[in-house]
Amino acid sequence: MSNPKILTVQTGVPTPCYTQEAVTDMYLKLLNTNSKHRERAIRSVMHQSGVSFRHLAVEMQFFGSLRTTQQRNERYMAEALPLGERVIQNGLKKAGVTAQEIDSFVIVSCTGFNTPGLDLLLAQRIGMSAHLNRTCVLGMGCYGAFPGLKRAWDSVAAKPNQLTLLLCLEICTAHLQVDDSTETVVSTSLFSDGAGMALVGEAQSDASGPTLIDTETFCDYQTLGHMTFTVTDQGFRMYLSSYVADVLAANIRKFVERLLLRNNLEIPDIKFWAIHPGSKRIVEYIQQQLDLTDNQVSYSLQTLRDYGNMSSATVLFVLDRIMQMGSPQRGDYAVMMAFGPGLTMESILLKW
Repeated sequence: MSNPKILTVQTGVPTPCYTQEAVTDMYLKLLNTNSKHRERAIRSVMHQSGVSFRHLAVEMQFFGSLRTTQQRNERYMAEALPLGERVIQNGLKKAGVTAQEIDSFVIVSCTGFNTPGLDLLLAQRIGMSAHLNRTCVLGMGCYGAFPGLKRAWDSVAAKPNQLTLLLCLEICTAHLQVDDSTETVVSTSLFSDGAGMALVGEAQSDASGPTLIDTETFCDYQTLGHMTFTVTDQGFRMYLSSYVADVLAANIRKFVERLLLRNNLEIPDIKFWAIHPGSKRIVEYIQQQLDLTDNQVSYSLQTLRDYGNMSSATVLFVLDRIMQMGSPQRGDYAVMMAFGPGLTMESILLKW
């Protein structure tokens, strides 16, 4: 039996779009700092993030007063449902597939939670089958698309005639923290909102998408505290250690080579690299360690520039950009990679 294929990728963002300069001004207004030195430092971090534009579902004025976790989660649900519905509907239309034809539905998110969740609420709104198999992958952070894709892979492999829909959706701005700690400033400089979907089905399909070949996972149990997302009474608090890029740099080459050697490949054999742009620095460190060209990391850096870090959805934006702008040809290989709490590294080998 052949491996499943990604038949369609579709992405979407909230309508409101802000420049990084506008976000910086609004954030500083919320902080109301009297320190010119601190203001200059914050502007420097925001400017050097590699982000130029971001789509934000939650306006900064929302945080003009103290917001509880309940209020933030309610806003997450209010924004997530229409965004998820729009992305799915557009993706199904592009694939020429009806909602009733979807057999399995996988939701990935770490920025909100509800019961009944997005899986049931979106299935109802879109008109999916009452016999739909559903899976929710919650709380896994920026690499969440990978367990989601693996679940889709398993579903199609078990029943080859099935279609599995994966939706990664994050409303990161619901958890904006209004303080000037270094960790908060770094998070504020990067995170934004968006959703990406992938339709996974049989590789025999005529669709032009890539085939899922193999996967690799590595978690460094000595670095669990370097990237965290903690529930507080005022939303989820993100912590991103300055050592994350160094930890990734120390492990990334061996991690990638394990995946490739198993498939009789080497790094130069891979034409496309869909690297999750956790930050500009992370992408640049990986580029150095893997000896990648500027063009090979351009899809990740352009995604970061135009959209920011949308957590689990971001890597699907990078893959979508590769499929639209890279013009992959039959026989081309790609590696998708993302990193998140753990410190966990995930990858998938693709082939067109």
